[in-house]
Amino acid sequence: MRIKINNRVATTLLIGLSLTACSTIDDLMTAEQVDYKSTVRGEPLTLPPDLSKAQINPQYSTHNGVASASAYDKAMADAKKQNKATGGVLPTNGEMQVLRSGDKRWLVINRDASAVYQEIIAFWGNEGFTINRENPTAGIIETDWAENRAKIPDNFLRRTLGTIIDMVSDSGERERFTTRLERINGKTEVYIRHERMVETKMDRDGTEFKWLPADEDQELNAVMLSRLMAYLGAPKQQAQEMVKTAQPVQQVQTTANFVNGDVALAIAASRESAYRQVGQALTASGFTIDRTDAAAGNYVVRYLDTDTGEKRKSSNIISRLWGDKGNKTPLPYTIHVAQSGSQSIVTVLDSEGNVDRSETAQRILTVIRDFL
Repeated sequence: MRIKINNRVATTLLIGLSLTACSTIDDLMTAEQVDYKSTVRGEPLTLPPDLSKAQINPQYSTHNGVASASAYDKAMADAKKQNKATGGVLPTNGEMQVLRSGDKRWLVINRDASAVYQEIIAFWGNEGFTINRENPTAGIIETDWAENRAKIPDNFLRRTLGTIIDMVSDSGERERFTTRLERINGKTEVYIRHERMVETKMDRDGTEFKWLPADEDQELNAVMLSRLMAYLGAPKQQAQEMVKTAQPVQQVQTTANFVNGDVALAIAASRESAYRQVGQALTASGFTIDRTDAAAGNYVVRYLDTDTGEKRKSSNIISRLWGDKGNKTPLPYTIHVAQSGSQSIVTVLDSEGNVDRSETAQRILTVIRDFL
């Protein structure tokens, strides 16, 4: 933890204090261990300048727009209306189920995604986050960066000075969460993942710091999943127990290899399992998903290939008169998952629906393979 005053200049008020990271679900389940405060809820300048999305795989994504305040307020109002209509309770007997594959968990809800979507937006607001981007067509909700204030030690100075010390203290960590919804077999599957940034000392004197990406904590994803379940109406203790004892999905260890002589990935899994895993890989690697179609096995994503050797430039007022849009805008690509015997084949389709065998398509599939 660092104390920051006057544009992040560290003082010596809390030298010697250390922060012990939580490593188990039992630790994180307690309310005191997770207490988020959005870094953009107050003044925009409180967002550390290094926390730009460009730091994490910029060629994989582009924001088509930021959720407006009016849209956010409407989502909150719609969710409250929905809670009032249902008594604020989502029945848990057969309505919600937690599944697990390895250390990754997701929620299966026996409700339509359109109703769940608005409630999830309201949930993140209730947890102290603001919404950075939402795409109902793709079922994607992304929060802004937020700080877990529970990671700031409850030491003597903090207890003595209270809000004064809180105003200038900082945990040195930030997270933002991405929620993805999928319609599978008439139900809604909900996936939660997060990105972490940690303020890292860059010199021996401790005068220069930089925000750097850190490993994702699957335990934290699980905790937020249990909180979402409680928000949707499940008793808190029951939600926590369901997450801890999540039902494992039987599947063989995933292997993905390029098909000989073709630009395609072969995954040793059923199409449903492969489609789910490809979606997780796309989200984890930073792609922006524009649309999803589980029935067809398709994800429509945006990707800017920066490895072609082509010089990237924007259009200008003159070139735009001739239809030039520049080449800095990520282009749409369709990721297609199809069953082929006992395995699944993942390909990239062009705008005509044909298999794309370009080097760009191969790079996209390489990224997916690396994150499976």
